Formats: sequence, C-alpha cells, structure tokens
Amino acid sequence: MIDIQCPYCNEDIELDDDDFGLFKCPYCDEEFRWEQDSDDIAIKSSEASSKSDLHRLALPGILIVILLGIVLVIFWFVSSYAKAMSCGWQTTC
Repeated sequence: MIDIQCPYCNEDIELDDDDFGLFKCPYCDEEFRWEQDSDDIAIKSSEASSKSDLHRLALPGILIVILLGIVLVIFWFVSSYAKAMSCGWQTTC
C-alpha cells in the first residue's frame, strides 16, 4: 500500500503499490491522475476536473457582477425619482 495526499483537499488516500491512472478522491470527489515515472512519482490533476474547477469559480463571480450592476441601476433610478419628487418635478432644485 502507498499513502498519497489528494491534490485538492490534502486528505490521505491509500492506494495499492501497482495502482496508477485516474482516481476519484473519496473525501472531495475530485478526480486526479496518479502516475509513476521511472524516477519519481507525480500527481497530475485531470483536465476535466481543472475545467470544472474553472467553471465552478467563474459562475459565482459572473453572477455577483450582474447582481451588482442591477442593484446600481435600481439605486440610480430610485435616487433620481426621490430627487425629482423632493423638487416637485422642477428642472432645478
């Protein structure tokens, strides 16, 4: 048996000595590739997992920017309306 750490959550995972290839972490469900080169052992994340990580991080950021824009537009309309009401619809206050 060999003990490795998940490259995503750093939890210890036990693998057989001759196990190599694509694995799913039992703790965080992320996929990672476990390979053994002739000289050393390396952990490489799978391309699918890294792409899903990017989408998972980008979507909340995009939603926050859109919601912030909507809030700013609503604030601008409300403040313009409040100013117009306090002036009695005059052109200058």
